[in-house]
Amino acid sequence: MPRLILTLLALAVLFCLLCGPVTWVALRLWKRGDLEAFRPLRAVWIGQVALACGLVFALDSYGSGLGLRNPMGCMVAIMFAVSLGGAALFALWRMTVRRG
Repeated sequence: MPRLILTLLALAVLFCLLCGPVTWVALRLWKRGDLEAFRPLRAVWIGQVALACGLVFALDSYGSGLGLRNPMGCMVAIMFAVSLGGAALFALWRMTVRRG
C-alpha cells in the first residue's frame, strides 16, 4: 500500500510540474485583462501530456543504446523542458492573439 501512495504522489508532483507553469502564465494573463486565457488550457494540457509521454517512452526505448546513466533524471528533465516550452509558447501565442 505505501508503494501505491508514493507512486500516486510522484505522479501528482510530475503533473503539477508539467501543467503548473502554463496555468501560472494563464493566471497572469487573466489578471492583466485577457479573460479568455483559461479557455484553451485543456488542449494545451493534453498536448503537453502527450508530448511528454511520447518523449519518455522514446527515452525508455532508445535510452539504453545512448548509455544514459540516470533515466529518472532524464524523465524529470523532459517533463521540465516540455513544461517550460509549453508555457513559453502559450504566452507567446496568447500575446499575439490578444494584439491581433
